[in-house]
Amino acid sequence: MNRKSQLLPELSNEAEAAERLRRMRLIPLLLLLLMAVLFGVSITLEQPWARWLEAFAEAAMVGALADWFAVTALFRHPLGIPVPHTAIVPNRKDQIGENLARFVAQNFLNREVLKQHWHQLQPGRRLANWLQLPATRKELSQYALATLNWGFQALGEAPVQAFLKRLFAEPVTAERLGTWAGRGLHTLIEQDRHQPVVTVLLEFLAGALSRQQHMIRHRIKQGSPWWMPGFVDDTIAKQMLTRVETLLLMMAADEKHSLRRAFNIQLYRLARELEQGRHNRGLLQWWEGMTSQPALHDYLVAIWRRLGEQIEQQAGNQDGVWHREIEAWLTHLAEALIDDSEMQKQLDNWLSDALVEIISAHQVEVSQLISNTVAAWDAQETSRRIELQIGPDLQFIRINGTLVGGLIGVILYAIAHSVS
Repeated sequence: MNRKSQLLPELSNEAEAAERLRRMRLIPLLLLLLMAVLFGVSITLEQPWARWLEAFAEAAMVGALADWFAVTALFRHPLGIPVPHTAIVPNRKDQIGENLARFVAQNFLNREVLKQHWHQLQPGRRLANWLQLPATRKELSQYALATLNWGFQALGEAPVQAFLKRLFAEPVTAERLGTWAGRGLHTLIEQDRHQPVVTVLLEFLAGALSRQQHMIRHRIKQGSPWWMPGFVDDTIAKQMLTRVETLLLMMAADEKHSLRRAFNIQLYRLARELEQGRHNRGLLQWWEGMTSQPALHDYLVAIWRRLGEQIEQQAGNQDGVWHREIEAWLTHLAEALIDDSEMQKQLDNWLSDALVEIISAHQVEVSQLISNTVAAWDAQETSRRIELQIGPDLQFIRINGTLVGGLIGVILYAIAHSVS
């Protein structure tokens, strides 16, 4: 077999397709033989109606043979004779591949068609319905943890240690570190994304203050003058701690609190100053002092090791805490998405834009893939495969050509007879 023909995919139904083509070819062939018999019978008869039958059969044979020639010429030379413009598919395979690639790119990979088809699919609602299935959530949680475990196992501990050493050993300039810190802070506070963190921090401080009231009041009493009565110290400390705790809780509950707004202003100012180069020297000294500590390196490696152990343990336990947490999160996501048509629409638009951009950016590559793939195929094998797929339908051309040819023959005979 030709080396190029091996690139063609195997046909799973090749024997069935060949049998169907053989059966369909018999129909126009038998019809042609029937017309030949009718023609032979008609020329032996003297009755006037026989001339009509003769005209029909004669024209039908011409139509049948002409359409047999046309259909056969698509795939091979009729009767093996190299008539010009025959064996079109094997001779023009590469041009057909290029035209097919251009047709697909222009009519299937353009933006309007992709957007319209994608919106009709409603991927947002389909995703929500899919996530509502318990089997889906269970499978996704297993896949997520298995993938995460594979990543940790494949990466290993040694590359992590080497990366940390390179990270800490790489010289960092004050300007570079300041730029990193400023941009990172800007990203954190952009569109008030830091507010949940501030709220949690304030709630933590309020809770810590409440739990440590006794110790704080004891410290205040120890530091007060000897002549100050104890109940006065206790009253002052209690009122101060209560007010501070109340203030922290009020700030945690109200993102528009005046003190929180002042804090936000200071954060924005700090981010801008870091990007402008202020505080860089102090920041660099802090970074160098922190990264020079071997304990920090060991601590990060220990965290990585412990995390890998937990992931490996949880990945093998389908009833584990992490599996349940992931499934619960997916359940919440599905419930929120199924009831939020606006979010579904936004998800559809986002996926549509992403799909269109990806396909549009690789439209040329897709076209080249089609044309190059067709060009790599063996010409004769390609022609045979195409004939197996569309050949049965092309036999209707021969059938219609026989019948239509016969009708045209009758019409022409009628015209000639009427004129004479």
